[in-house]
Amino acid sequence: MTHDEISGEGERRTRWLGGVAVFLMVMTPLLGYLAPLGFAPLLTLVGLLALPGLTRSRPAVGPMALLAALVVWALVSLAWSPAAPELARLQRGKDLGNFTALKLLLQLVFYGAAVAALGSMSQRSARLAGWAMLIGMGLLALVGVLDGLLKAGIYQALRVVSGDPIRPDLAMVKVSLAMYPLALLIWPCARILDAKGFRGRNVLIALLAGAIALGGHLTGADAPVAAILLGGLTWLGVRLLGKPFARALIPIVITPFIFAPMVVLWGVRSGFFSWLHVLVPPSWDHRLNIWAFTANQILHHALRGWGIDASRTFGDAIPLHTHNAAMQLWLELGAVGAALVAAFFAWVLYRVVGWTEANRRDGAMAAAATVSYLVIGGLSFGVWQEWWLALGALTVIACGVAQKSSAAFR
Repeated sequence: MTHDEISGEGERRTRWLGGVAVFLMVMTPLLGYLAPLGFAPLLTLVGLLALPGLTRSRPAVGPMALLAALVVWALVSLAWSPAAPELARLQRGKDLGNFTALKLLLQLVFYGAAVAALGSMSQRSARLAGWAMLIGMGLLALVGVLDGLLKAGIYQALRVVSGDPIRPDLAMVKVSLAMYPLALLIWPCARILDAKGFRGRNVLIALLAGAIALGGHLTGADAPVAAILLGGLTWLGVRLLGKPFARALIPIVITPFIFAPMVVLWGVRSGFFSWLHVLVPPSWDHRLNIWAFTANQILHHALRGWGIDASRTFGDAIPLHTHNAAMQLWLELGAVGAALVAAFFAWVLYRVVGWTEANRRDGAMAAAATVSYLVIGGLSFGVWQEWWLALGALTVIACGVAQKSSAAFR
């Protein structure tokens, strides 16, 4: 019989998908420490490898339709975007690489295939992938803290051995990037530990969270620390209060996508931002300036936006991106883009409510992972960065692995 043969209690075996999932989880700590930008090609490869599993999967039509509409709107916005590439130059590979809207379309296809196909793997396959994820994240957290204490000494030594030495300050920045996948995948790891019934599972979960927060602090990565704190509060809230807390997350999460520019403009005009400028450290002071400038630019094209990648065209006022997902969406894709993303996350949290009704531990995991992703995206990275979008897809896959893996123990 093939890998489709029946196993256990009528469950189909999914050896191929299980192998792909284990490969993904083994590669995650390696890329997280050595080459975080590699998550984009990794998820693309996983999507290609998982294509055979799409025949048995049931993709969620709602969120895929919303994301497809967002990509179509991004393509349409090229008509007025000051950053639109010249069509005559798109024959060059480098120019194609800078064609963000086209890359979004390809990512939707491949990342979506990875999420949909691996969502149909069996509980047995999920258990193996879950163990690989748990061990890999534990090792990554340990190495991250150790290298933070050593001022990135391990990372620098590896770069010297590879013949590509790096400055100590840049090495520290590279090590700090390992904290981002950890801040997202700690929640499915916590779910697996919780399901296995270890006597000291709560201690292990607390140690893992503490290691990630310490690693973020040592390497100067503020966003993962904030994600651990707010994600942890969300995790506890859903665990203790269940559906009411999960439902309350829906307006809390979508409100920034709808009202972000108005809130920033109020902060500037009321003097609140001026008060904050005196209190916050330089990095946050810089963010306040970027957000204030962005809010003023949004007023010029509030409905349609300036166009995809327009953030890159404002010079020093906005270095590359706005360091806030909602503000970047409003600036580039206007109210239309912000509304589509708000609807997408509203759907995600609606499904979290459903998971919470079935099992609070599953709901807590999914809610905390969602909040952690939004917190980091709201403070650090550009919306369209391939590796960051790939981490979002990886987080969805990891939550599915943990949910199925944990179901086997119930």
